[in-house]
Amino acid sequence: MNLFSSERLSDYITGLAHIGYVVDELASAIAELQRVYGVPDSAVRVVPPFDTEAPTRFAFVDVAPGIQFELIQPIAEAFKTQLFARTSGPGGINHLAYWVRDLDQLLEQLALDAVLPGYVTPDGPVTTSAYRMVYLDPSQTGGHLIELLEPLAE
Repeated sequence: MNLFSSERLSDYITGLAHIGYVVDELASAIAELQRVYGVPDSAVRVVPPFDTEAPTRFAFVDVAPGIQFELIQPIAEAFKTQLFARTSGPGGINHLAYWVRDLDQLLEQLALDAVLPGYVTPDGPVTTSAYRMVYLDPSQTGGHLIELLEPLAE
């Protein structure tokens, strides 16, 4: 990042949200994580549920206190092409997601160093029922796909 910026991404991170992996088959990937980590069904949340049609399905698996894997199964061909082609850095991790504070201010700081939203959120943050999220453009982060999540006030 630019040496003249007053704040850095690390100044805003409050914790690791999850580590995202793209998988071919979600149910078997969940079963494998449960077998390896010994986590119960109650530690797994599938979105949308298996009985719902969707272009992409996700499973959030709590493998230890404060550590969560996000398993991503692209179902539609367009998502398969997009997700299987993108890893973060040289390894097999798709993305790292961080909990952050003050997402808007953070994005302003990152923009000073020409680090902008990109990937599936090129227009900026998206609001879900639990948080606001944005991906940073991996062409501006050394090839790393970074997701930033700001919890919504309760």
